[in-house]
Amino acid sequence: MVAGDDGTIVVTARRREERLADVPTAASVIDSASLADRGGATGTGELLADQPSVRFNNLNSSITSEISIRASSTARATNGDPSVGLYRNGAYIAGGAVGGRNFTRLDLLDIGRVEVLRGTQGALYGRNAVGGAINIISAEPEFDVSGWASARYGFENENLQLQGAANVPLAEGLAVRLSADFVEQDKGFFYNPGNDVYFDQQKGHGLRGQLRLKRGPVDAIFMAETQRLTTPAIHYQISIPAGTPGFPGGYTQDRFSYPWSTPPRASQDVDGLQAIFRIDLGGADLTSTTSFRKRHSEYDLDNDAVSSAELARARAAGQIGALIPIDPSASSFVVDTTDNFTLDIHVSGSSDRLTWLVGADLLLLDSDFSVTTTRTQTLANSSPGNIAPARLHFESYAAYGSLGFDLTESLNLTGELRYTRDSRSITARLYDLATGLPTGGAARIIDDSISADNISYNATLSQKVTADVLAYGKVGSSYRAGGFNTRLSDPRAPSPVQVLFGNESSTSYEFGIKGTPIRRGYFAIAGYYTVLDDLIAQVDDGCALTNAACPVAAVAFLTNAGDAKSWGIEAEYSQGFDLGEGSGRLALSGSRQGGEVKSGRFDGLDLAQVPDWLASANLNLRYPVGKDVALTSNVLVSGQWGGKQELTATSVDLDDYVLVNLRAGVEFGDFSLSAFANNVFNKIYFVAQAPTINRYSQPRVIGIEGRVKF
Repeated sequence: MVAGDDGTIVVTARRREERLADVPTAASVIDSASLADRGGATGTGELLADQPSVRFNNLNSSITSEISIRASSTARATNGDPSVGLYRNGAYIAGGAVGGRNFTRLDLLDIGRVEVLRGTQGALYGRNAVGGAINIISAEPEFDVSGWASARYGFENENLQLQGAANVPLAEGLAVRLSADFVEQDKGFFYNPGNDVYFDQQKGHGLRGQLRLKRGPVDAIFMAETQRLTTPAIHYQISIPAGTPGFPGGYTQDRFSYPWSTPPRASQDVDGLQAIFRIDLGGADLTSTTSFRKRHSEYDLDNDAVSSAELARARAAGQIGALIPIDPSASSFVVDTTDNFTLDIHVSGSSDRLTWLVGADLLLLDSDFSVTTTRTQTLANSSPGNIAPARLHFESYAAYGSLGFDLTESLNLTGELRYTRDSRSITARLYDLATGLPTGGAARIIDDSISADNISYNATLSQKVTADVLAYGKVGSSYRAGGFNTRLSDPRAPSPVQVLFGNESSTSYEFGIKGTPIRRGYFAIAGYYTVLDDLIAQVDDGCALTNAACPVAAVAFLTNAGDAKSWGIEAEYSQGFDLGEGSGRLALSGSRQGGEVKSGRFDGLDLAQVPDWLASANLNLRYPVGKDVALTSNVLVSGQWGGKQELTATSVDLDDYVLVNLRAGVEFGDFSLSAFANNVFNKIYFVAQAPTINRYSQPRVIGIEGRVKF
């Protein structure tokens, strides 16, 4: 469901409370009830599956996957920032070398609502909100005894999940809320036979405690949370066609079994503290959000993706040439600890025809990360490998505000402005694992910093066409912070990695219409055109196992690829209806988008990771069959078509797909029992393709879930 039956869902899209139907921007709300109808979400892809213009770039592991909105570019296998602002309860949580371009499993626990803001949000949300911003708002403590619990089991991957929340009042105006998540999954679909472990295993827990104090004009919430989680690891299939130089017989691994010598592993631990104060000042409202978050992410990678035994077998079979330099001991071990402190304070108010807001925020981020690379020692090179530690420090200060004026009873003009000062520095080295001494020469001694000022704005003219329909036009700007590449290239690389890349800036034009013209119905249509300067895009250094000039795995990095443009149109519609004694809701969404680079060496190329089409349909039904007994069902269909995988002239197309999730159950009062089938037609598609590498989607999962609320 994207909006309530009458459009009265309250959101904070412009950092103050407003009805969704009155906000002149492309925004959607996913509420807790609609999430429960489709079985909740434990991954970002599930959460955002029905949102127009929103694409989840699934790289098989939650710590490397990424969100894109309205053709915004992705960072993927690099340590760059996202192009979408990620927020929890209004606090910025993105950034850092690994794991900062996606929500964690803990973020998806006990959701109150999710606000999805599409399009440039630089004026109020600041850095990296080029494509938009997503704010997950956790369910808050309430002043009554309530809660819920669920148990879910998936048969194909033997996934057991237990979740729940309890809300307890302690005294007048004082309440606590406790939430918990537990997952246990030793098996999966993608297998590493040499080490008898599944790449997509999951196990761990998440806990959250909140205390709310509401007295007089003050409403305060204090939160502490933690996660300890083994999460699905990065995995891929090696696929090299016959006749490729050095691979006379071709070499393609099984689609679901990969003979890595390095045991696959990924983990993500999170600890967070947050304090939110809302104070009624009498004629104005003050909101202060202070957040500290420590995120520790790790993953292990087999660089050549074969074991010694598998390599010997493939050479003997004539699949891999004897002279191809493949090292089964080549592995990478990536570790990142990111501390993120944010403080936002703003005051808003209104009079007869005027609305205003003024605020400031601070972001302090420290990321300590390292990449350890191992190799087989030889007479020519006795080193067992190297370690590349780095420390990134990021400071950002901003002041922002907005002013809206009703020109007439139905016509409003609103301006938003933000000034940001960013400072980013990095120190990186390369050391030999055996001697502990610096290695790699001057190119691996990195001490660099960049500072930048930015002014972002937004101007919106909106018109109440009728009492229930709003039309608007807006122009706005935003920027995406530049940074540093620390994984440098092999000296033979055709396109060597450059350490520094600068800020990307954008100006976007949008026109839209939205409203609730009929009872229990909501619609929104928007079109946009965005001009991007110094586009930040992922490319690689041109190395590959099949490249005789540089026969090693490619290094991906970020670069300013030139100026670019993107454009699109999107629509969503939801309608509640009666079905005899029962009820239902149908939500539809679709978008058409595109973009291309307009200058530099990538001139004329389509933007990478931008499907031509995205669409979804979500149907939910509930029908009573007796006293306190009802049948329920949910169907969610989502798909993508068209687009290019990479920013190259030879890029393969993105894989087309249509996924169908089904759920059916029965409610007995406050208890429900459901059966579900995710990816019911077992559609397997490429989630990513690169030279010699394929990544596949997850097959069908069938399971059952019991849920109780009180």
